[in-house]
Amino acid sequence: MIDSLKGQKLTHSALLKKGRVCLFSLGLLFTTLLANAQSSAITDLKEDQLTNMSLYFYPSTLRMVNLDNNEEFNRLIQDIEKLIFFKMNGKFETIDMYNLVNHLQSNEDFEEYVVVDGPTKKFYLLGREKPTETVGIALLENEHFVFDVAGSLELKELPKLYQYISENDSTFQNKFSQILGLMELGDDIAD
Repeated sequence: MIDSLKGQKLTHSALLKKGRVCLFSLGLLFTTLLANAQSSAITDLKEDQLTNMSLYFYPSTLRMVNLDNNEEFNRLIQDIEKLIFFKMNGKFETIDMYNLVNHLQSNEDFEEYVVVDGPTKKFYLLGREKPTETVGIALLENEHFVFDVAGSLELKELPKLYQYISENDSTFQNKFSQILGLMELGDDIAD
C-alpha cells in the first residue's frame, strides 16, 4: 500500500478519510463474523455427516411455523436472528448427545439453562453470552434433534410454552410432524 502511495500528495483529510474507510471495513467484517458465529461442535455435526436433515429458519419463517399464533412462542423467538435445526441420523447416539453437551460446556463456554433427563425423553438447553448463542439437544421417541440459535431466546417464555405444548401435546406433535414432513418432501424434490 505504501508503494501505491508514493508520488501522491495526501492531505491530512484524505489520510483521515482512508483511515475511516479502513476502520469501517474492519468493523463490518468483525460484525459479520460475530453475527454468523456458530459453535464449531455444531458445524462439525453436518461435516461429520451425522445429520439426516438440516432446516434453516429466519425470523419470518419462524413466525410461519407458529400455526396456532401462540403468543408465548412469538415472544420466545422475537430476538432470534437464525435458527438451524438438525434431525440426526442413526450414527448419532445418546452417548454422542452427552459428549456434545460436555464439549459445549468445557470447551466453548456454554452454560446449562434447562435439563430434562427422563427415561424416554432427554432435553438439554445450553447458552452463552458472547457471541449470543443457544443450543438445544433432544432425544424424543428414539430420535435425536439438535438446534442452534444465533441471537437470544426469551427464556422466561419457556415454561409457558412448555405448558402449552404439554396441554396440546398430540396437536402440537401432529403439526410439527406435518411441518417436518413437508420439509423432508422439499428436501427430496431438491435432490
